[in-house]
Amino acid sequence: MESGQPVPRCEGIGIMIDDMDNQAARLRELTEQAQKRRDDEARGLVPPRPVPPRTPLGKHARRKVPYTLAVTSGKGGVGKTLVSVNLAVRFAQRGLKVLIIDADLGLANIDVVLGVTPKYNMADVLSGNQSLDDVVVQGPEGIYILPAASGVAELSDLSEEQRASLMDHLDNWNADIDVVIVDTGAGISPNVRYFILSVEKILVVATPDPSSITDAYALMKVMYKNHRLNNFDLVVNQVTGLKEAKRVYKAISDVSSRFLNIGLQFAGYIPKDDLLQQAVREQQLVSLAYPEAESSIAFTRLSQWLVETWQRQERDNNGQATFFWGRLLDEEDPPSTSEPESS
Repeated sequence: MESGQPVPRCEGIGIMIDDMDNQAARLRELTEQAQKRRDDEARGLVPPRPVPPRTPLGKHARRKVPYTLAVTSGKGGVGKTLVSVNLAVRFAQRGLKVLIIDADLGLANIDVVLGVTPKYNMADVLSGNQSLDDVVVQGPEGIYILPAASGVAELSDLSEEQRASLMDHLDNWNADIDVVIVDTGAGISPNVRYFILSVEKILVVATPDPSSITDAYALMKVMYKNHRLNNFDLVVNQVTGLKEAKRVYKAISDVSSRFLNIGLQFAGYIPKDDLLQQAVREQQLVSLAYPEAESSIAFTRLSQWLVETWQRQERDNNGQATFFWGRLLDEEDPPSTSEPESS
């Protein structure tokens, strides 16, 4: 690693699915295998599979399976990456080990936002030239960063082999991570959908701009129609206050629940803040440079909301992990591999 510090051990970061054009047959086979095992377990023919316990989030808490969060948007320019990096810092300040993956492939900028200059990037991992240990760097508050590459056309549309390779590297990486934040690209490209499908929690970022509202709905529609995802969390950025944020949330929630049967939670909002823009110009994080700024306080509230949500889920699951692949395998039919519908 660039910092020269040894990377601790981690297992099971994210489960990535195969290329979307070829996944149906594989998932159908896996579904049949999973159903057979469940039947065998019910009959006592095989012992039940152990599920790793998930330790509560908190100071110095450690867990075998990290929480995974995708920060995504239907439209670019809504502040998605700023939400990702400031959340990463807030989680780290709670004593959690955080990995942030720059999944805006081909248009990467997390390294710029965080003020780090990585020697290598994700392309070096996929080419086999470098290991994940060599590529991952540390940023503010000790957060781990897996940088992508800006202007590398090959990364903008990963092949099936590249996706499988990235999955293997992440699953076998030696690090002890509590939270993984995936900063996706904007829109509904195969890469974006691929990374959204790899996480437990999906945070959609939108602004009061009508096109942002429309595109946020379109993103959720594609994920629901093509992949059966129907639970999303919304954070509204660049608003004057709670009233405007709630108006944006209601506009998206009303339509999505009426036409798509989607559950959309209001995660919070980030207010317009001159200090946030000043921090961006200074290539600093507002959460660190201006901790008393309104936007910094908002990021604290948002991180707290996410932690409390995860804790409630743990209580509901009796402290056991809920794996993404379990959700896939428990489906009666595999997700659709058809092209996303236009919105």
